[in-house]
Amino acid sequence: MTLRPFLLFTAFSLPACALLILFGDQPLAGFIHGHFTWSAPFFATLTATADRLHDALMVHVLGLPIIFLALGLAFAIGRYALKKKAATIFLTVLLTHEFSMVLANVLKGAVHRLRPEVQFGAGYAGSGLWAQGPHNDSFPSYHTAVYFSLFWPLAVAFPKYRGPLLVLPGLVALGRLVLGAHYLSDVWFSLWLVVALAFLFGRLDKPRNIEVA
Repeated sequence: MTLRPFLLFTAFSLPACALLILFGDQPLAGFIHGHFTWSAPFFATLTATADRLHDALMVHVLGLPIIFLALGLAFAIGRYALKKKAATIFLTVLLTHEFSMVLANVLKGAVHRLRPEVQFGAGYAGSGLWAQGPHNDSFPSYHTAVYFSLFWPLAVAFPKYRGPLLVLPGLVALGRLVLGAHYLSDVWFSLWLVVALAFLFGRLDKPRNIEVA
């Protein structure tokens, strides 16, 4: 992704998320809850399976998660031993994945937004931001950040395979809505966060030239 598409995506996404928080999230969540709960078992199974696989990759070996060691080793061998510039993609995935997870968790702890399940239960007034009590970690969607951060950099690097690469993260993100775990703005902001970090770290092999067109 070059600078201009990223700026356009940002200019559209951030105001859209703000408008959803203020006006659209709760009606949309209510509609999804009323019409698509029949698909919840599928999305729950999919998400649980993906989580088990990701948890296995996050097991620590030599003090670091397996996936970080594998990506770091692939980058080092490809970039410095084999002299392949394209191996920078491994570093981009590693950094995008790590920073997406960390920032999503930091924002959760700062924003304290109530989850849709509270809306479906006792209900609440307002946007649910900076709320007290349990179930106040809705914004942004951690699952969306986790899985898009693994696949989005690859989708950018290999546009021919973008569709297949984004099937799993797309389904996980959709599942967060169907399962009542997140609002649309929670998911959308996480997607923007991943895109922003992937754009930033994708410049590592182009430090002196950012394309605008």
